[in-house]
Amino acid sequence: MRTPRDSFALNEDGTSQVGATPRDVKMRELAVRNQLKQGLASLPKPKDVEWELELPEEQQEVVKTDDELREDASRRDRRDRETREALEALDQKRRSQVMQKNLPRPASINISALVSLASKIADGPEGLIAAEAAKLIANDATKFPQAGGKVKGSAPPLDVIGDSDLAAARQAIAAETAEIPGLEQVQQHFESRSSSSLLLGLGCYDDDEERHQETVMRAAFDTVQDSIIASADRGTKLETKLKLHLGGYVKRQALLREKINGAHEALEKANNAPNGFKTLAISEEVAISRRLEALREEVSFVSRREREAQEMYRRTKDELDTLRGDGANGVH
Repeated sequence: MRTPRDSFALNEDGTSQVGATPRDVKMRELAVRNQLKQGLASLPKPKDVEWELELPEEQQEVVKTDDELREDASRRDRRDRETREALEALDQKRRSQVMQKNLPRPASINISALVSLASKIADGPEGLIAAEAAKLIANDATKFPQAGGKVKGSAPPLDVIGDSDLAAARQAIAAETAEIPGLEQVQQHFESRSSSSLLLGLGCYDDDEERHQETVMRAAFDTVQDSIIASADRGTKLETKLKLHLGGYVKRQALLREKINGAHEALEKANNAPNGFKTLAISEEVAISRRLEALREEVSFVSRREREAQEMYRRTKDELDTLRGDGANGVH
């Protein structure tokens, strides 16, 4: 039977299973099963419908072993790593020489002042070099900022140059800056040619020996002079670049030196002040001793004069009293 609080319909069939035997439970399950079959049999029959199922063609899959899978993964990782390293190397190569060689850079940059200073250079090649250097410095400071660095202003756009053009420019610079053979190399080359057994001896050129020697010396002198001029030009250009790049450091160095000198002078004054005060204290002690001694002498003199005056007063008073006493006796 259902209890009054059987809200979950646990005893919906009206019987309680508390005291039921296993046979009763089995009979109940059989009755429920028969009831379910009858309910399903009373349902309408399904209509006959022809169904066509198209199954995909089976493809023979290549089964790979675990070793092959691991090898493919390692190969893929190696290929990705090599590609990433190649891209990083290419990006590093496209950066400026300062970034590639990790050279020191100024911590504080004023891009507007830097570009303005570069634009004031009147010389054509020098002006172009200074303008390009200013752009590189500004872009390096903007794209790769330093820790604690300060960048004022926005970087001007930098022209994109292809790798082939950069390689051609490097080759041209290397060809232009190739070392000129020195005097010793020229002399060695000349002597090697003159000592060659395939050439005629110099005996047949006795008349022209001095002239030939003068020509050789002039050529060597011109070579050395050209080398000196080229070295001077390179030194001047390098000095200009260093002034452009290190001008801030020079100003900072001068300012720091001035501050250091001022601090040193202040320290010297501070060290000299105690010595002066010590000297004054010693002088004051000596002066105080002298003044005390003088005051003691003055007090002693005043005390002595006071005693002498009192003694003189006492004698004078005694004498006066004596005179008064004698006068009184004479009257009587």
